[in-house]
Amino acid sequence: MRPTILLLYDHFPPAWKAGGPIRSLEQLIHQTYNHFNFYVICSAFDQGEKKVLDNIQTDTWCEWKGMAKVYYHSKQPSLSFFKKALQQVNPDIIFLNGLYSFSYHIKPLMAALSYRSQNNTTQIILSPRGMLHPGALSQKRWKKWLYFLFFKLSGIPPKISWHATDEKEVHFIRQQFKRARIHIAGNFPQLFQPIPSPPKEKGTLIMGTIALISPMKNHLEILKSLQSIQQTIIWHIYGPIKDTSYWQSCTNLIKELPPNIQVIYHGAIQPDEVENALQKMQVFVMPSKSENFGHAIIEALSAGKPVITTHTTPFTHLQHHHAGYTLSLNNLQAELQQAISFFADMNQEQLATYQQGAVDYANRFVNIEKVRKEYFGMFGKKGSS
Repeated sequence: MRPTILLLYDHFPPAWKAGGPIRSLEQLIHQTYNHFNFYVICSAFDQGEKKVLDNIQTDTWCEWKGMAKVYYHSKQPSLSFFKKALQQVNPDIIFLNGLYSFSYHIKPLMAALSYRSQNNTTQIILSPRGMLHPGALSQKRWKKWLYFLFFKLSGIPPKISWHATDEKEVHFIRQQFKRARIHIAGNFPQLFQPIPSPPKEKGTLIMGTIALISPMKNHLEILKSLQSIQQTIIWHIYGPIKDTSYWQSCTNLIKELPPNIQVIYHGAIQPDEVENALQKMQVFVMPSKSENFGHAIIEALSAGKPVITTHTTPFTHLQHHHAGYTLSLNNLQAELQQAISFFADMNQEQLATYQQGAVDYANRFVNIEKVRKEYFGMFGKKGSS
């Protein structure tokens, strides 16, 4: 019999505004549904929205693409709801994604621990999805410190396992929970075929970003670096505004940029619009404070867009592979200015070398069969890294 897995996260397709975690879960099901029975409990709303998602049934189990059953909850789910759902689904594995949501992490974890006391073979796996990275922990630091203090004092850690996407995340989990049992399983990315770029002229650059607009993505640092650049730059920004005060700081700085710099904000785009957005770019820029994976980055690389990012993402040594520029957060403004100027000074032939380098890097980076086996190991038996 195929193991039954219950996935819990605030959002699931057709929701899309929460970005990477949604894509990670969608790709996980897509790549492994022939081997597991998937059930998903999530909200009936997209991130930051009050309108129910289009084309869904709420408050009932419904089929999702023939690969899973999904329960889109239209209200704040209660602890008793989760306890009842666990009895209905009878999962072999309870896979919680994220850490801080009261409705979709804390309540279901409490229900899962109660269920586990009656079903000793059930695994509870907690996936922090990059939330334990130092860059992520630096946001709302004291609230998170108090949360982890409560978590540790509650006696929960010995009763669960953890999911890390790579060795770096193993380290970040162990910094908080030294004796954690950890499984490593990477993310399944979506790859594109190479996408044409606008013709490149020396002294100009058309770059783009597809990301949530928040301090984590460092849009403001990019703008600060653009203040001193002499070349002609066009920057296309795509993504929902997660932090309005942060975006206001960005727009204030945009108004002060010199005339050789043009910044265009296109708003949020859905996943099926990403390819069209990438077609407008010669280079992709996303110098995040932290990325658990960075779906937008691997998609850009696969599309043949050299990437400017940071060492806090999995995509290191990009310049060595002629695939982009990997920067240090310690001197970010100066290094951003250097990287942007580096690409702006290229001609078409030089950029073409980096475009091919980006495609080659993406193809080397991705090993779907290896990742699939990692999930088989995590979901098929107990263990630790």
